[in-house]
Amino acid sequence: MSINFKQEVLKRKDQLIKDLQDLIKINSELTTFDPKRQGAPFGHGTKEALDLMLSIGKRDGFETVNLEGYAGHIEYGKQQEWVGMIGHLDVVPAGNDWTYPPYGAEIHDNKMYGRGTEDDKGPTIAAYYALKILKELNVPLSKRIKLILGNDEETAWRCVRHYFSVYPESPVSGFIPDADFPLIYAEKGISRIFVEGKLDGNDIIEIHGGFRDNMVPDYATALLNPTQDYASHFQLFLSKKGYEGSVTQEKGKILVKVVGKSAHGSTPQFGENAIDRLFEFLIETNVSSQLVSLVKNQLIHDHLGKKLGVAYHDHEMGDLTNNFGVIIAEKGTYQIHLNLRYPNGVSFDEVVSTLSKQFKPYGATVTVDKHQLLLYKDPNSDLVKKLMSVYVKHTGDKAAKPINIGGGTFARAMPNCVAFGPHFLDKPTFIHQKNEFIGIDELILATIIYTEALYELAK
Repeated sequence: MSINFKQEVLKRKDQLIKDLQDLIKINSELTTFDPKRQGAPFGHGTKEALDLMLSIGKRDGFETVNLEGYAGHIEYGKQQEWVGMIGHLDVVPAGNDWTYPPYGAEIHDNKMYGRGTEDDKGPTIAAYYALKILKELNVPLSKRIKLILGNDEETAWRCVRHYFSVYPESPVSGFIPDADFPLIYAEKGISRIFVEGKLDGNDIIEIHGGFRDNMVPDYATALLNPTQDYASHFQLFLSKKGYEGSVTQEKGKILVKVVGKSAHGSTPQFGENAIDRLFEFLIETNVSSQLVSLVKNQLIHDHLGKKLGVAYHDHEMGDLTNNFGVIIAEKGTYQIHLNLRYPNGVSFDEVVSTLSKQFKPYGATVTVDKHQLLLYKDPNSDLVKKLMSVYVKHTGDKAAKPINIGGGTFARAMPNCVAFGPHFLDKPTFIHQKNEFIGIDELILATIIYTEALYELAK
């Protein structure tokens, strides 16, 4: 069967863009997790996003399922064997200082701006339209197709765990539209690690920094007792360093705030860590605290884990990375959230043991809150070759090779799958940062690639 995939996508371009704008306008940041909150375990925003996506599927004549707001699917066909895709509708917090509203879905210079445009609502809509086109063309297929929709990818993956507990079947092949082109065949191991201890000394009352461990923090604040002239020292510090920030007085206490630049937690080198900047100030002003000593000696300005003694480089998958993503210090205790990602060749248990030893002298304990094993698929498999062939056809990039990343995708949640787009490596990306956007041309090209890729897997 001869199909002009580009032409079929372009016919539906305007409706695709409208559907994505409607989805982006929903603030689907996780609020709290409450399994007793009927239909909205991750908050009402994620419920609204899932409801909208499933209503689009119903509009177009698909079978849909909603699993109590945890997850859902849009399905085509009745065959036993199936091809799978998973997209997610939850987003990380928007953060601060956007040029355009993070939930406005505004289009400027042929780019749509908004939280989730590239991670992962835009790619999910692209994957959906690939499925929609095959259905509308009534293309003969040998396999059914499911687009699974998750609502908890950015936090704990409770959505897919629940989904596959209800539907414990594995696809024969599939892809996850939540990474990079040309194709991801390996992903680093990912962990969230808590470091906790007592907040001592007379200077620090509270410290807060960061939204999520998988984001480089773009703000950090400290509420300080006026044991010295912190206000003047901080103004001088900001001026000397060229940092953005502010200082105010609250009921005789001094509140200092420093601004950084967010980035994805898998690439902390591309951000400017506001927590690090805050502790630069606390170190320079000789604040006496075990917490300050801990950060100075073990964490500050070190995304490779050298100070911690866990640095490692793999020739294929790159460096171990550590993002100092969150700190909460109040009421006499503190908790630090680290986002540590590791390549082949690293024993995670040994890393945790080393961290425990490194933090023990400061009276701090180490707890692994979340751990996902690394993913590695054969780059010469039939699945990889088939998807790469489609990518090369529509981009002309004959030198393209599958790659590996530090990020984590739902390819770990579903067997026989790899991560596949939507980001083109020669284009800028602002996922997990302010001013996230997706280029309209790139969105359409990804949809074209997904449509033919889905056809090749399911025909």
